[in-house]
Amino acid sequence: MNELKQLGRYQLLRVLGRGAMGLVYEGVDPKLNRRVAIKVIHMGRIDDPALRAEYSARFTQEAQAVARLNHPNIVTVYDFGEENGEAYLVMELIAGEELGSYFDDSQVFSLDFTLEDSVRMTCELLDAVDYAHQQGIIHRDIKPANIMLSGQLRVKLTDFGVARMQDVNTMHTEAGTMVGTPSYMSPEQITGQAVGPRSDIFAVGIILYQFLTGEKPFVGQGLFAVQQKIVYEQPELPSTLSPLISPAFDRVVLRALAKRPEDRYPSARSFKEDLKRALNGEEVGLDDTMPPQARMQNAFLAGTGAASGAVHGMGAPSTLPPFQPYAAGEDPDATQISGVGLPLPTPPGLDQDATVVTTPPGVRPDVKR
Repeated sequence: MNELKQLGRYQLLRVLGRGAMGLVYEGVDPKLNRRVAIKVIHMGRIDDPALRAEYSARFTQEAQAVARLNHPNIVTVYDFGEENGEAYLVMELIAGEELGSYFDDSQVFSLDFTLEDSVRMTCELLDAVDYAHQQGIIHRDIKPANIMLSGQLRVKLTDFGVARMQDVNTMHTEAGTMVGTPSYMSPEQITGQAVGPRSDIFAVGIILYQFLTGEKPFVGQGLFAVQQKIVYEQPELPSTLSPLISPAFDRVVLRALAKRPEDRYPSARSFKEDLKRALNGEEVGLDDTMPPQARMQNAFLAGTGAASGAVHGMGAPSTLPPFQPYAAGEDPDATQISGVGLPLPTPPGLDQDATVVTTPPGVRPDVKR
């Protein structure tokens, strides 16, 4: 196949990387003499007409969703189109690196973030998420690879390729389709249930944990082990991994990573407020952070000083009940339809940090409910 040199009026200069749905190029808009980032999907390579239509619709969805967003911490979309089987999205070019590059130990460069910078960047990410949620958009694939850092370490959230519009009048199949990146998925994503804004809260909680500790909260040998931990186990407390982290951050992180969506922060804004309290050395009180039901279930957040062995014990911790699928109408953030439980099959060799769109057995994604 000939190397792409131009799409529409845009000249393609070089490949920058791979996004959730295709290649990303550095390009030039000659009309405005402006450098841009151009995301391209090779639609012509998809033989199945139905699958091609699905990818095309998802690509258009990203363009339309992000075009509605005007926020300093979200990458701006300038244009989109399709030409000769190549769908393309023209975006703001960020002079910087993916956050994932800073978290990757294999990189030749390294940068140790201060606690203040870590909190500031997480707060900027939460600002972007809060704004998107106010516009009715759930990202569903927040991860370090989808967060750009400028040269001044300012956050830009990108890649809304799997974002879903919240439309109470359109009952497309939400339950049963697992969309996202396995190691950054919420329990409800893993179990194929309907996804609401608090699923994005969970993903930001994972990223905050990485900022604070340099490690992911849920790790294991293979995808199934990671999924089991996300759904059933508590992560090790950040304060036990770093002497610089106060227990107040434990409460913030573990509320963000609560198994049930209603036990998490109700909004990105409330998450940010508690995170700033923790940084300022203020009390992150139980009344501010946890509903009564969650306080009884989670000894760590109730301040009882549960032993770390309870975290690392086999199976689910005694202080946290196993994740249970919701009955219809229980989730305050999204319309619920009965889902499926673990285990979910995953394609062989699938990277747990790669975006996936799969459907659990017995669920037909083309059926409206």
